[in-house]
Amino acid sequence: MTTTRRMKSLVLATALTFATTLVQIPMVWASPTTAQSVDMDITVKVNQKGFLDQKGKVFTKKNILQLPKGKVVRINFVFDESLTSLAYGDTHQVAITGENGTQESGKIWAWEQQSSITFQVGEEGTKYRAYCILACIGMENLNNLVIHVV
Repeated sequence: MTTTRRMKSLVLATALTFATTLVQIPMVWASPTTAQSVDMDITVKVNQKGFLDQKGKVFTKKNILQLPKGKVVRINFVFDESLTSLAYGDTHQVAITGENGTQESGKIWAWEQQSSITFQVGEEGTKYRAYCILACIGMENLNNLVIHVV
């Protein structure tokens, strides 16, 4: 009889935990990630080759990430390592440094593949720099994404 009572208690506790979680999850999903409204969303892929645009082309001196002045921009950094790459197990975390200091993204890796940084873009001619702050394979390619304000 004691075993039956314990089993019923365990089932009830599990059901209550599950029901409580169902109530809390929608609240978390509905919470805004930032108080700012975003004018522009940009995706930047991150892998051992460097920072890449949506077409898979590496950002370089000829392929510059340009942002319009005065806008609130969210840059979404997406983990883009190939399954066959030795770097697939790597973790990246990006920081953007500019006129108002440094902001860091969350860590991105195989199980948490996206994190973003939202900020107010400065005046025309302002430059920002993004780089990976964690030791990783390909770090030499993830140290200097230059962002120009146009």
